[in-house]
Amino acid sequence: MREWLERARAWLEEKPARADGAALLTLTLLWAFYFWRVLTPNPANQVSLQEGDFSGQFLAFGAYQARRLLAGEIPLWNPYNYAGLPFIADTQAAVFYPPRLVTIFVSQFTGGWGYAALQAEVIAHYWLGALWTYLFVRTITRSRVAGLVSAITLAYGGYLTGYPSLQLAVLEAGIWMPLGLLGVYRASEAADSEPNRWRPEWLALSALALGISLLAGHPQTSLFFTYALAAYVIHRAVRQRLDWRATLPLLVATIGLGFGLAAVQVLPGLEYTRLTIRAGYGFEALAGGFPFPDLIVFLLPNVVTTWSPLYSGIAALALAGVAIRRKEESARFWGIVALVALGLSFGGATILYRLAYLIAPGFSMFRGQERAAYLIAHSLAILAGLGTASLQRQPPQQKTARVIGIGAALAWALAVEVFVADRLLPDVDLFRLAQASFFLAILATLTWALIGRAGRYAQAAWWSIALIGLVVFDLFSVTMGTNWEPTPASERDLLSDLVPVALADRSLFRVDGRLGLGENYGTLVGLQDIRGTSPLRLAALEHYLTGLPQYRLHQLLAVKYVFTDWHELEIPSTIRAESREYGFPIYLHEITDPLPRAWMTYRVMVTPHEEQALGWLADPGFDPRSTVILGAGPELNLPEEPPTDWDVTVERYEPEHITLSVDTPTDGVLVVSEWDYPGWQALVNGEPVPTWRADAGLRALPLRAGTYRIEFVFRPLSVRVGAGISIAAGMMILLVGGILPLYRKLHGRGTRAG
Repeated sequence: MREWLERARAWLEEKPARADGAALLTLTLLWAFYFWRVLTPNPANQVSLQEGDFSGQFLAFGAYQARRLLAGEIPLWNPYNYAGLPFIADTQAAVFYPPRLVTIFVSQFTGGWGYAALQAEVIAHYWLGALWTYLFVRTITRSRVAGLVSAITLAYGGYLTGYPSLQLAVLEAGIWMPLGLLGVYRASEAADSEPNRWRPEWLALSALALGISLLAGHPQTSLFFTYALAAYVIHRAVRQRLDWRATLPLLVATIGLGFGLAAVQVLPGLEYTRLTIRAGYGFEALAGGFPFPDLIVFLLPNVVTTWSPLYSGIAALALAGVAIRRKEESARFWGIVALVALGLSFGGATILYRLAYLIAPGFSMFRGQERAAYLIAHSLAILAGLGTASLQRQPPQQKTARVIGIGAALAWALAVEVFVADRLLPDVDLFRLAQASFFLAILATLTWALIGRAGRYAQAAWWSIALIGLVVFDLFSVTMGTNWEPTPASERDLLSDLVPVALADRSLFRVDGRLGLGENYGTLVGLQDIRGTSPLRLAALEHYLTGLPQYRLHQLLAVKYVFTDWHELEIPSTIRAESREYGFPIYLHEITDPLPRAWMTYRVMVTPHEEQALGWLADPGFDPRSTVILGAGPELNLPEEPPTDWDVTVERYEPEHITLSVDTPTDGVLVVSEWDYPGWQALVNGEPVPTWRADAGLRALPLRAGTYRIEFVFRPLSVRVGAGISIAAGMMILLVGGILPLYRKLHGRGTRAG
């Protein structure tokens, strides 16, 4: 058997492409095995991702994105959640993320957009993440086995298989870092033959990877990517003794091109963020992270928390220790990255995050500092590959075997201790802790046997297969069932029985879907909901939700239907339908006399302070039908007695284009139940006019007596400028990364940047 394995390896290594093809096939087969219950055609064995953020956020937004793009429209505005939001500016919508565009296109030939289509996109990213990691580690170590170990460790470790599969933007933004690192390594690789020279065509690959990561829609993950990429450029410059006069400009250009490529989403996102509740978050709201006891997850997964983001496997930890102990190239660098990321992951509990919050650009914008586990997972995976390659070059010393053996003995001691008495973690289920402890002991023993004792055979083909098998056994056993439920995707029923009743009404209205619609399902089905679950919502809406009585909220936002467990509302309504699928009665109320989407008012109250405006709005005596609150007094001759014969008709309502016909017998103020948001332009009889902010968040236009055709068009400057920058950056990446190298090759030139 050993002889046959060696002959097979020799045959594969005759041609590098043949061996890489075998490695790629191995990754693909492992991927298919890991997700076989998603890929199987047998409904009895099928699983699907649990509902929640996956369905309520990403499935819903993807459905809207698909509808608009397939209709030949760019979805700039979304009227179906939060009473309207700038869709392109909600970064997690990932409007221009290339793999999402592929999913939308392919789904039209496989049953249309739905749960199964988005799940296919999810699992495809695990394959892509494994591929990029393999290419990077195989390149830096010259070992395909090392590349496979790193790829499996990252793709199927506790981090990527935890919440990122449900928080899809985290997964999709995160897998591109190894490709960016590969670009940096190859760009600096020629330094031995050409001292002090970079190859910018490979840095174009890094810029492309960063840009795609940003387009995926999780800026915090892309921020970690950016810092790791910058640190790696500096590390390679020091190690390869590259000219600093070229290094720093190329670093700035690489990051600049990456952000430039994604500017069409980044600029609107920045504009939106400053107007959301996120803009008011201070240090305390952002400084959350791992509690220190979560460190046990490095060794005992699935015990302390639902997910185990710090778990990369026992063999991977041992291999990482080998790489650091032997001072393998870049091992110290990745060890430092892991330690810094670990310090950041505790949030405000350590001084490290406090410093980053004060001095590092971007760290004061995001909460959830435990997501720094992203860098820990990548660092440990890369270190595991470095350790594997080191063992293949030189067998482990007796001291290494002894250390691993001691670790295995301690693991067994822990398992026995947990089994006989619940002394270590009294708040954790004893059975789960005992099970995890015994599994740790088994893995530690196998690691000691394979790496510590049999490590002298590391150059043999059977040892490589055994090592890969150990890593697969470890990670697949721990993470294979995470987030998956035994329900076929085709059987996911996300909507209550009340939804079709509201959908049957073809008039223009909004709903309050807090109970009975929920999530972002307004976007999914096309009901204009005033609520949602996106982490970004306008501060004006938040002030409405928290500062106004529910009846006033419904009035100002033109709500006609209310999904609620209330049997009676504060204002007259009729129950149109009832459902008990939640275990208690849910009613669909139709409000008897809802406000229209636009109306004329003839009384004005003035205050520049929105807090005071909200106080007036909350007063039961305030009537929004007749009175509007503005920040300044308009130059109008308002009548003493408001007329009743005005007319406002919505002639056209589309996400980015609203047309009204207005007839007012006297001067007055038109109030439109739409958010006052940058980029909405008003045209009155074809002439552009500025809009006014009304009622602490809505849109208004002062009008003289007369008849008008009024249009509101959403044309945000941030999108237009961002699109121009993205196109320019994309052309520059194509020029530097593709056209110039091809030109030099065709003309026999070997010029390098320096």
